[in-house]
Formats: sequence, structure tokens, C-alpha cells
Amino acid sequence: MEHYAIQSAHSVMPTRWTSFRRHVLPSQRCAPALSQHKKALQADYQKIVAQAALLETPLKLHYFGFPGRAEASRLCLAVGNVPYEEVIYTQGTWPEHKGQMPFGQVPVLEMEDGKMLAESLAIERYVAKLAGLYPEDPLQAALADQAAFLSDIWEVFAHTIYMPLSQKISVRRELLVTKIAPKLQNLSKLLETSGEYVAGGKLSYGDVVVFVNLCSLSSGILPGVPTDLLKDYPVLKAYRNRIACIPAIKEFYEKRGEGFRAAFKPDAA
Repeated sequence: MEHYAIQSAHSVMPTRWTSFRRHVLPSQRCAPALSQHKKALQADYQKIVAQAALLETPLKLHYFGFPGRAEASRLCLAVGNVPYEEVIYTQGTWPEHKGQMPFGQVPVLEMEDGKMLAESLAIERYVAKLAGLYPEDPLQAALADQAAFLSDIWEVFAHTIYMPLSQKISVRRELLVTKIAPKLQNLSKLLETSGEYVAGGKLSYGDVVVFVNLCSLSSGILPGVPTDLLKDYPVLKAYRNRIACIPAIKEFYEKRGEGFRAAFKPDAA
């Protein structure tokens, strides 16, 4: 039988041991690791809370009240049920805010953290991805871009915006023949071969952009451009009405279908 000697008030050990290790409970041995794990969990929790707080602060889309360059982005956000707020400027309030915009112009998309994204084409593609309207397949994405870029009417009329009204109307009527007619003819050819949608078998941001541009041409927002312009383009007219009848788009314009946006409703063209 081994003989034991008292080493302290709380431990005993065989007398043949010349040294000893302090007895450590399993919970004590794990304490450092548990502490680190707890800190990591707290850090992850704080990140989650911060991300949730950002999500509770919606995107802000800065523009004027009319459709224009921001309408496709508005529609993508609405169709995708992405929360956002509109910051609407008037001709009277815009000058004091112009200097706050990245390039002194709108539309601008203000992120949850305050960062700002300018340029309408960049905004459209970004919000389309948030809304699930930008194709994941590279070719389908390129086809959506192709239709969106082809249908861009604003680049054609941009230099006429600040012209006197009479000159504006005269120049735009000329542009309808030299620039818009070829654009609409090419767009008709594209839609004749693309199927129901411009990029695959479902709605994409390309369809939204084409729809908005066609409606804008018919809306009266551009003096000098006849509101019945699409009557000479049956393929475009039928396509516009088909997109207008998509439930989410139809609902959007049922709520805000006055003024220029009356042309965005089904059968308005």
C-alpha cells in the first residue's frame, strides 16, 4: 500500500513523487478556448446586428418626380420588392443639393451606409441584381444589356433639353427621322427573334428598360415627339402592352399612373 503525505489543505500525493502538477479541472483547461469562442460569437452577433440595422435603412433614389432616367431603376426595385425611399427634387430645390451629388447630376442611388452611386446605367444594373432581374448566365446578361443599350432614347435627345421650345421641337422632329426611326426598327427586329422576353424565358432588367423607353416616347414628356409614335411599330406596341400587363408592373402604375405615367399603363399606347 502506498503511503500518502499531506501537501496542502486541498491535495494529497504519493510520497515517492518528487514533483507534481497542480490538478486542473477540465472546465478550467478549456477556459481560454471558451473565452475566445465567446468573443468570436459576440463579434459575429455584432456584425449581424449592424447588417440588420443597415437593411432597416432603405436605399434612397435621388431624382425628380417625372419618369426620366430614374424610372427603370424605380421599376426594378418595385418589381423585386426591394425597399427604397425616393428623394424628389424640384427645379426650385435642386440647385442647393446639386453640389452634394458625385457628378452634380441625378439620378443618384444612396446606399445604406451613405455611399452614392451615380450614372443611370450603372444604377439600373446594380438594382437589377438586388431585385433578381439581372441574369446570372453571362450570355443572358449580355442579351439583357444589348436590349437596354439599344433602346436608350435619352442619349439621342440629351442635347435638346435646354433648347428654346421652338428649336427643341424642330430638332427633335429631325432626330425622329435620323436617329429614333433606325433605333426603333432595329429594336423591332430584335424583339421579333428574341421571344417573349429579351433575355431568355423570364423578365429581366432589359425588358424593364426597353418598356420604360418605349413608354417615355409615347408619354408626351418630350415635346416634339408624337404620343402615337408606336402605331407604326406593331411589334414594339404589342411588346410594350405585354410588359405593362405583368402584375407587378401593372400594380406599380395603378398606384402612380397620372400625368406622363398614364402612358405606362396597359393599352395606353
